[in-house]
This record gives sequence, C-alpha cells and structure tokens, in this order.
Amino acid sequence: MKIFSFIQPLILIIITVALTACNKSPQYSKISGPTMGTQFSVTYQSDSIDSEKVKQQIQAELNDINQLMSTYIADSEINRFNSLDNNQCFKFSDKTWQVLLAANDVYHQTNGAFDITLGPLISRWGFNAEEYQQKVPSSEEISQLLSQVGTDKLKFNFAQQCIQKSAPNISINLSAIAKGYAVDQISNLLSDLGISNYLVDIGGESKSLGVNPTGATWRIAIEKPIDLQRQQAVTVSLNNTSIATSGDYRNYFVANGKRFSHTIDPATGFPITHNLASISVIFPSNMYADAYATAMTVMGSKRALAFAQQQQIPVFIITRDGQKLSTQSNQWFDKYISQ
Repeated sequence: MKIFSFIQPLILIIITVALTACNKSPQYSKISGPTMGTQFSVTYQSDSIDSEKVKQQIQAELNDINQLMSTYIADSEINRFNSLDNNQCFKFSDKTWQVLLAANDVYHQTNGAFDITLGPLISRWGFNAEEYQQKVPSSEEISQLLSQVGTDKLKFNFAQQCIQKSAPNISINLSAIAKGYAVDQISNLLSDLGISNYLVDIGGESKSLGVNPTGATWRIAIEKPIDLQRQQAVTVSLNNTSIATSGDYRNYFVANGKRFSHTIDPATGFPITHNLASISVIFPSNMYADAYATAMTVMGSKRALAFAQQQQIPVFIITRDGQKLSTQSNQWFDKYISQ
C-alpha cells in the first residue's frame, strides 16, 4: 500500500499579468505564512497604510478563526462541542455560528452532498490527523459509521444560537468551509481599513478586489489536475468576487492498486469514484464557494453542472478519462475567462 499526502495549496496558482501601464507605480505589500494546515498570502495596496498593523490584524483574525474551528486544536470551540456526551444545547460564538448556518444552508441546497458531520468517516479513511488503519473499511463498518453522520442529526436552535446533538457521537468538521470563511473575513478586514485593491488566498481559495500592482484586474489560473505537476488549465479575471476549487489529485491514497479520493460521498460513506477531477466555483462569498465546490465534487460532473445551471453559479469542470483530461464550463463562468 502507498499513502500519498500533499499538504501544499490545492488547485490555484495566483498570477499577475500586465494589461495596462501606470505612470506612477502604487506601493503593494505581501503577507504570507502558515494557517489552518495550509498557507495564506495577502497582497494589497499599502500606500499610506501601516503595514505592520495590517499584518497584526490579519494574523489575529486567522488565529481566532483557527482557535474556534480547527479540529487539530484540542480546546477549540468545535472540539468542545464534539466532546459533549450529553444533549446540552451548545452555544456557539458569532463567527462559528455564521459558518454553521451557511453549512446547514448548503447541506439542504445540495440534498446532503455537503455535510459537516463526516468526521468519523474522514478519520477512518485516513484523511485526518489520526493514523490510517492499514486496510480499506468493510461495508459493514461504513454502515455503522454512517449512523453517526448527517447534518440533519444536529438540532439547530436559531433563537438561542446553539446546537444540540441527537446522539453523543455526532461531531462537526468545518475543514471544507472554514478556509473560505477566513478568506471572506480577511477581505472584509482589508476593506474596513480602506484598502480597495487586494488579493487574499488561503490554501487555493481566493478573493480579490480592485487591481493588481500593474493596474490590471487580478488574474487567477486554475491548475490542471496532474500529479506532481503545475500546469494551467484556464485563467480568470476577478474583481470583487471569489473562487474556490476542489479536486481529487493532491490528497489520496492507493490500496491494492485502487485509488481512493479524499472526498467522501455522504450518501455511501465511501470516497467518490466518478471521473470529476476538479471543479472551480466563482461566487461572491468564498465561504459558499468553498462549500459548493466540495458538494459539486461529490455530485460528479453531470449533477454538478445541472445544479450550477439551476442556481446560476459559475463553474469550470475538469473530468478525467484515463490520462485524458476534458473541460467544460457554463455561460456564467465563461465571462470571467481571460484570453
């Protein structure tokens, strides 16, 4: 058995391309570092801005989100909820509650394709911090784990901003939506500071406003889903919106010659097996873009495209047939493509 783990940012390469020239070059600053098990970078116009203050505020915000939502921090808010063994209605902070409401919304929109209660399955399949057990789970074991899964097993009390478990072993994992929320929060922070030109990226989830250092609209390249290589599939121009990409090729393992994706289908408890290799979603809220990208990866290309058409969500899909890659996008995505 071979186990492959790629922790590097997933799909997107951030690129800037000069489309116009400026007589006077504005000053831009870049902040980067580790966060949420991946890397972040923030590029912003810093004329007349205290860059050290910006850096401190960004880091404080990221630390706060991590402390609230990480399953890797023992005393995080999410882990304190997960450790409950009674039917107490656990009251959440405003930030975590906002993410939970969005997760619940996308769960119902996608008929369960997006589910934040997959923790037991994620751990068993070996895509979490826990050590992978050296065999593929049996159907019987998966059936037992599925009894612990389902956002519908979380009882939301909207008036009290709290959630009650329907069973003590239900747990929450926000890894498929928290990075998108963090991108939105950092973007809001920059806007509140009066910064009108910036690009925020966390682990390949990105949001931009205004123009890059050359005075051109920010351009973002979507990678081809090729192992150990970085090749562009398409480039998009984004202003005051965001993009998130989900793919199956940088986090997987191979057992008995069969490849298992890191994306688990909540309906079956098993990793997806269809030919959708990558999907990119453009949406004003990166939190929603992040969740939609995960849900549509679960759906597969046909269902994902139908859902995107129904919701008028811009999507770019890459499918794999052996070594051959094919792409398709809808009319809402096409208007963002750069030539």
